[in-house]
Amino acid sequence: MYLRNPLGVEMMQKEIEIKDKMDGQQLIKVRRFDQSKHHTTAHKHNGYLELVFLAETSGKHYIDGREIVVKAPCVLVIQQGNVHHWELALPVVGYVVLVKKPFVDRSLDFEINRLVKEIGKYNTIYLKNGQYLQRLLEMLQEEKNMVCQEGLLKVILAKTLEDVQQIKPNRTMQNNLFVRFCALLSEDGKVINHVAHYAEILHTSPQNLNVACKKNTDLTASEVIGTYIIKEAQRLLVYTGKTVSEVAYALGFSDKSHFSKYFKRYAGTTPKNFRNQRI
Repeated sequence: MYLRNPLGVEMMQKEIEIKDKMDGQQLIKVRRFDQSKHHTTAHKHNGYLELVFLAETSGKHYIDGREIVVKAPCVLVIQQGNVHHWELALPVVGYVVLVKKPFVDRSLDFEINRLVKEIGKYNTIYLKNGQYLQRLLEMLQEEKNMVCQEGLLKVILAKTLEDVQQIKPNRTMQNNLFVRFCALLSEDGKVINHVAHYAEILHTSPQNLNVACKKNTDLTASEVIGTYIIKEAQRLLVYTGKTVSEVAYALGFSDKSHFSKYFKRYAGTTPKNFRNQRI
């Protein structure tokens, strides 16, 4: 049976396609944009952040059910869990940067971790001038030394973020705790709907985790967990043929009724209505 998502993509499979564009041991990869990939189908990425620097093109980028106008120069930010595809006009001039979490974790430079987290707040960054970044990306594409790769990536991230805000380092313990909490929630596997579970892993108390979340998002830790669960539920409802019961089970709910009430509390509508509005 075929399903059609809100963006006109036909689907027959019950699982979202997961693409892996990196070799097993690669932690960072830079390449020129492949012209044959100017139209793609909905998919996720296997364990890496993708940054697409576009110097010349126009079109649409669809990410987690949202339509975004692509107007070069710009940067598209695709997180590991995002479901996305695009329709870009030829010719497409740009670079694609793929970064795995271990590359960031192994760096002794805390700023790289912070900048990666900061750029993850956006799905599109429109640039004032992309020429400077193109030169840096050309250098990063050729560089093999990890220390030099870190330095170039740090400059690329910092220069990109200059066009959206003034970057002020924030190295407080609460911010670091929140970053590590979000990293846990973003990892592969089910999100556990229990604050104490993550507090134990992070070697802190549920109270401290709540304080960190409120400081950074004005949400409780439980509400942060809820946003991750609902976002994944919405992806499954929009991009797969799973029934509501199958989605509930995949997300760790014991029954469809409990899941539907939980979904409505956060999304303002039932899973069935959410899907019907987007098909």
